[in-house]
Amino acid sequence: MPPLSLKPAKTIAKCRRKNYAFKNVPKELLTEILARVGSSSLTDLVNAKVSCKEFLEAASEDYVFEHVKMDSIPLFPWRDEHYGLSSFLARCTESGNPEALFRQGMMDYFFNWQNDSGLKFLERAASKGHPAATYVYGIILVRSVGHELRNKGVKLLTDLKRSTSSLGITECRKKAYSILQPTWGRSYMIEIGPAESEVYWKKKKTCSDCKSKALRNPTQTINRWIPDTDFQDDPCSCDSCLWDLEAIKFCMMQRTGRYTLTES
Repeated sequence: MPPLSLKPAKTIAKCRRKNYAFKNVPKELLTEILARVGSSSLTDLVNAKVSCKEFLEAASEDYVFEHVKMDSIPLFPWRDEHYGLSSFLARCTESGNPEALFRQGMMDYFFNWQNDSGLKFLERAASKGHPAATYVYGIILVRSVGHELRNKGVKLLTDLKRSTSSLGITECRKKAYSILQPTWGRSYMIEIGPAESEVYWKKKKTCSDCKSKALRNPTQTINRWIPDTDFQDDPCSCDSCLWDLEAIKFCMMQRTGRYTLTES
């Protein structure tokens, strides 16, 4: 696959000529059009910019950078050369692009040791409806000491599960893992060891909310989470215990690259 370029195709550049078709079209409408083009294909957006002067000017608006699709941009653009990826990513982040905010939040929190900055970026991305950012931000809040922050994290994750289904949680987890999996420079959100896992299982067995759910689902068996590369809901767990366990497994994933957790 050839390297991604933010420059237009040569054939289009050579054919560039004066075009007055959009001269009288409101700039706001052109910006909306390009934002929709960019949300589908970055390549199409780059090519559209050279079709006429009006598109080129409209494409410089923050609104376009906020909505541009970033799937073709590598997570770690080691070789920038003359393609301008670094400045492009910075502009997307400044413009509030959810994917750019998510990536910057992950890098700051887990690699650059800038927790406050990382949390702010993740929170902004989550507020814009980015599923993976909501997942990671929620997990961090669940691990917080403060009762209010923890409850906020539980609510965020529960709402995310309801809106995206269990498959959606699995994809969010994989998205986070794709960024955290490199062994170089890996940072840990919190150390999780056998002692903490044992505390969880003791809490789980004495949780009144979990017992109530188990009584309402007598035909269900308690999910022991062995093994679970995919997210599995547990009809016998309350939301608090469900996300406690997911947070523990998320932290284990950072250290070992695996999700499996067995009951002690």
